[in-house]
Amino acid sequence: MNVKWTSHIKDAQQRKDFEAYVKNSSSVLERLTDLITMKVDSLDCPAFDPDYEDAAWAYKQADRNGQLRAYLEILKLTDLTMEKG
Repeated sequence: MNVKWTSHIKDAQQRKDFEAYVKNSSSVLERLTDLITMKVDSLDCPAFDPDYEDAAWAYKQADRNGQLRAYLEILKLTDLTMEKG
């Protein structure tokens, strides 16, 4: 589990309880992972290839890159098998 889930908790017992709570929510996190993976896949589709004829293509590409970065960060958080933060 990513340490960011419990980084706000100082008390060891509360941290352990919260970790159990998150792990017991794995079915919700798995569904969230599926939804986000679909979003990531849609960003990789050819429809999002830059249209270099459009003067704002660089802004659109930067927005797409930012969305992708945010989605990938969430996917790291929902991966409960990961031990590092």
